[in-house]
Amino acid sequence: MKNYELVIEQRQPTCGGRAPTKSEIRMVSTDDPMAYVRAQEPGVEPEIVRDEDGVVEIKFLRNGLWVRYEFTED
Repeated sequence: MKNYELVIEQRQPTCGGRAPTKSEIRMVSTDDPMAYVRAQEPGVEPEIVRDEDGVVEIKFLRNGLWVRYEFTED
């Protein structure tokens, strides 16, 4: 299994003085980032983007707002 630093960024309404994004950082071990996201977020239809630096970005809409999972290999 590979170890990743995972950044989860969620867009949220800015009402009540909240920031437009909510971020969380986790350390995770997985062989398949897409399977990890599907297990965490059942019922979503994610799209995946892999950049040249090896970062895996998976994003989708949840309740009409964007959520982004960014996996960087540790």
